[in-house]
Amino acid sequence: MSLEIIRAIVAFILGILLVDQYRRSTAGSRRRRAFALGTAAMLVIAISNLFTAALVPLMMIGGGLTLAAVWFLWQAYRRGELEDRFEQARNYLEAERRRYDEQDRGGSQHD
Repeated sequence: MSLEIIRAIVAFILGILLVDQYRRSTAGSRRRRAFALGTAAMLVIAISNLFTAALVPLMMIGGGLTLAAVWFLWQAYRRGELEDRFEQARNYLEAERRRYDEQDRGGSQHD
């Protein structure tokens, strides 16, 4: 299988994953816009890998859509739309830290 086809398949799969995230996000949020732009970017990148004659213009469009998606995701982060996700991550890390400390209380075998 050629490298272009593999890249197109990977971009298509990433686009499908972004569509799933789009559906799960809140309607009208910046996060949702970011996922929609990311999906469009992955679609453009997948198409550009299949048609090498249109590679440069399509890659520029795909890159622009990717940058716009990242910008919207950054805006969602700054305005607190992702606070619940960060809180879940903080809670998970704290639970893991406590679990690790409890396991390590017996002392290290290498001391």
